[in-house]
Amino acid sequence: MYILTLALSIFLLVPALDSIAADDSISVVPGNYKIKTTTRSNMNPNPQVDVEEQCVTDTSFNPKMALPDESCKAANVKKSGNSLSFDIKCGGNQVMPPMNGKAEASTTSSTLKFHVKMVGSYQGQEFSVNSTSEGTRTGNCN
Repeated sequence: MYILTLALSIFLLVPALDSIAADDSISVVPGNYKIKTTTRSNMNPNPQVDVEEQCVTDTSFNPKMALPDESCKAANVKKSGNSLSFDIKCGGNQVMPPMNGKAEASTTSSTLKFHVKMVGSYQGQEFSVNSTSEGTRTGNCN
């Protein structure tokens, strides 16, 4: 289960660039961000906390950037100002079981926030993973 939790927290920290309709994206101010991610699971009593510095070069964020692999799809995307909410449905693969969830993302000129809650079944047990990432812009990328 630790590997599953780690895989989920990594995909939240390092999104892959992909395109989606402009209406389904929010603006991001590029720069260096200090990002703290806290991941909790009902299968692990101790939350995993990661803090990293990351150079963000993208000028926008869209739901596809938060999907862990090709088996996952974003649906019911709702945009309000510089905030997005959407559903995630993952079919699963050899590394990740099928799961569903909800996500929310928001940005300001100096912050990035992302929250996702995923649920599924792993080795016959129901699990949930709840992850929150908060980033603060610390300046321009080096």
